[in-house]
Amino acid sequence: MDKLDYIFNPRSVAVVGSKQIDNHNWLRTVLPFDGPKYHINIDKNEWPSAEELGFQNYERLVDVPGDVDFVIISVPAQVAQYVIRDCVAKKVLGAHLYTAGYGEIGTEEGIQREEELIKIASEGGLNVVGPNCLGIFNPKIGIGVNLGGYYGDSGSLAFVSQSGSQSGGFARGCVANGIKISKLVSMGNGIILDSSDYLDYFKDDVDTLAIGMYLEGVRDGKRFYNSLREVSASKPVMVLKVGESEDAARAVAAHSTSFTTGPAIWDAMLVQAGGIKVESIEEIFELSKLLLVLPPTTGDRLGLLALSGGHATEMTNVFSNAGFRIPSLEERSYERILEKFNVVGSTYQNPIEGRTLNDPEHLNNVLDVLNDDPNIDIIVHEVHVVVRDEEATLYRGHGPDLLVDFQSRARKPYVVALSTSYPHPPADIEDNFYHVLTEAGIPTLHGLQGTASALRKFVSYYQNRVA
Repeated sequence: MDKLDYIFNPRSVAVVGSKQIDNHNWLRTVLPFDGPKYHINIDKNEWPSAEELGFQNYERLVDVPGDVDFVIISVPAQVAQYVIRDCVAKKVLGAHLYTAGYGEIGTEEGIQREEELIKIASEGGLNVVGPNCLGIFNPKIGIGVNLGGYYGDSGSLAFVSQSGSQSGGFARGCVANGIKISKLVSMGNGIILDSSDYLDYFKDDVDTLAIGMYLEGVRDGKRFYNSLREVSASKPVMVLKVGESEDAARAVAAHSTSFTTGPAIWDAMLVQAGGIKVESIEEIFELSKLLLVLPPTTGDRLGLLALSGGHATEMTNVFSNAGFRIPSLEERSYERILEKFNVVGSTYQNPIEGRTLNDPEHLNNVLDVLNDDPNIDIIVHEVHVVVRDEEATLYRGHGPDLLVDFQSRARKPYVVALSTSYPHPPADIEDNFYHVLTEAGIPTLHGLQGTASALRKFVSYYQNRVA
């Protein structure tokens, strides 16, 4: 087993310091886990409630009769070192240290405590997630479910974060966006296991196809560059780096003790290593929809379907500014469209717009023409949800089934850009349309600008992938 397998795929788990007053949150975060589960607490008043949850109770970790792969530690910083020593004595290989009060507090006591932790763990071969973090989430085996919010239904996107709240928000955001997580780690200060360790692990993780990162800084820039370059050659890595301004850098130092560097240096490193720079968590969601569904694509010629003539010119402007080409179709394609085109006031050029798409037969014909045209690499279809006479449809009167049907026969990447309609449709109605499309394997992104930005980074990754 890889050293991090004992953390992400443990065979047994122990939780140290859980309390009933906190509803035993740390026990509940591993409650769905099927393997042996132990509760470690010197306060025997906590034992009955832990036993009711299905945990075996022991005063100390070394009292557990069997092997323990992974330990979650939630005790005050003043006593955490004793638990760490017990982990080493028990030959535990992976631990999550929730406890804060180390180098991030900036005091001599905190720094000394951190140095002692590094010494004990390094000499004892103990891999520590943290300190000062929410730990790991693996939905497949039911570890970290309080952080992730669910279990049992895993996917292909891994996430590494130096922020606990960003980790939890990311997991919930994935659910809202129809994205499934393979594994997630809130790494905190990262004084034993740093971001590079997690990158190296996810490179070989068969469950992971793409990786997102929320970083405040890195401890070893050269090692991070080498890891990122190696991983990016086979899997896309989206990196959100904060702390680039003076004020942000100060906030980073107070939060996780990470070192930051100037944005120009960081950006140059990302380009050379093949990483994908993103500006927000939301951009990771949008880009992931493409990376996890579409085949590798290097072509930048788009076939556009717009809501109207005005939207067609806007689409052309937005996607052209993002570096895409909107070419003319071949002559035979125009002939095929014209065979079914009988609408005054619309155009069948590229972009194709307006009432040309009213009739389902016309729309299917246009989609098939773009699918066949050798001048087109990617099809982008702008839609929005409207409610008229209490009936909800995609604009031009179509339901999502028509788009889903085309997706089943599409030979080219097919992307839907979900534009805003006014008045806004009820959120549950729009969400239903969105999830029907995403569950059918159609990347459905929000807005023209967001779609163009994500699609540009998607294509650029494959164009520039470092061999």
